[in-house]
Amino acid sequence: MNKLKNIKLNIALMIIVLCVATILSSCKKSNPVTASPPITETTSEQPSTTAIIEESDYIKLDMLIQYQNGIQVLPVIYDVTSVNLKASDGYEIRLDLLLVEGIKYPTYFPRQNETLDSPLIPIPETDSLKYLLCNHHKIYLIDLSVPSIDMLLTEADEDTTYAKSLEHNQANGLYWGTKPILSDDGHYLLYLTNRRNNGKTNDIRLYDFNTKEDILLAKDSYYTDAYISDTTVFYTCKDMLMRIEISSKAKAAVSYSISSNGSFSYPYYIYTTTYYQKYEILNLLTLNVEKGSLGTENSALKILSTKTNRSNTAAFLLLDKQKITLSFVDIQHNKLIKTFVLSDSFRLVYTQWKDNNTLLVSGYEGDTNEKTYLLSY
Repeated sequence: MNKLKNIKLNIALMIIVLCVATILSSCKKSNPVTASPPITETTSEQPSTTAIIEESDYIKLDMLIQYQNGIQVLPVIYDVTSVNLKASDGYEIRLDLLLVEGIKYPTYFPRQNETLDSPLIPIPETDSLKYLLCNHHKIYLIDLSVPSIDMLLTEADEDTTYAKSLEHNQANGLYWGTKPILSDDGHYLLYLTNRRNNGKTNDIRLYDFNTKEDILLAKDSYYTDAYISDTTVFYTCKDMLMRIEISSKAKAAVSYSISSNGSFSYPYYIYTTTYYQKYEILNLLTLNVEKGSLGTENSALKILSTKTNRSNTAAFLLLDKQKITLSFVDIQHNKLIKTFVLSDSFRLVYTQWKDNNTLLVSGYEGDTNEKTYLLSY
């Protein structure tokens, strides 16, 4: 009897197990179970240690951005005040002052009838208080500590006066001072003028901020680019690189085989030997030349900008089989640092160094699409 009871109990248990299994199986089919994501602990104040996959090597923005002296001026993102200044010769300007970390930075945009060689040029070692402004025929000094603006160069020198030169000038216009270039320490200002000889020729002059001397360095001379060291002025004119000793005014050629498509990054001058991909790096002190190339044989190579601070770096724009790239090159070691591929329809308008390691490149993709690239290395 007991044996029969045990058999019945085992059969009942088996039926229960089968029913439970059937129910679980049907639940699993109707409600599939998905695996839970792994739990990761993150702390908002700490950087992630997980490797981040970058979608692009640069920041690309749908707008034109412009920097002046490391401060973003277009579009304006800081508090802005304005000041109107008037020079003794009647020239008037309005400056927008951007307040950044307690310091006021001036910005200036030319009027339609003016041609500026550059935006405001900060004079080194003046605590961001003194700037130069060139309105194509005169150079003005802006002093924000006053604030004031006035002509930097007097209207008379050993050869002529401003009024006399203006009256008898036979050129297209009088350039009392133009193409200003400052030395890195703010000691010297190099500039061009055609005020002597009734505007028939150009002269290179050097202004000493310490002694207020205005020195005629070279008559009947011109420069496309220049660099001022402690003792020497280096400048390019067409396919020649020249040097002038400041103390003796002795002029001599450094090299005759350069290209005007070049840039100074002291103590180097880097330039392209042809329109295509080859470039050369000339050491101005040793006259040693290093050669290099980028792209293919038919690449169009252009040096955009160079930088001396902290490292000698050059930025190259390269058109290679309809592909536009921008490369950074270590000039000192003649070594490629990094290359970025830009849009094949990009049309460059201007470039500016945002900081020591970031180049800002602005322009258009197509006809009207504004684009700005921030390229860092």
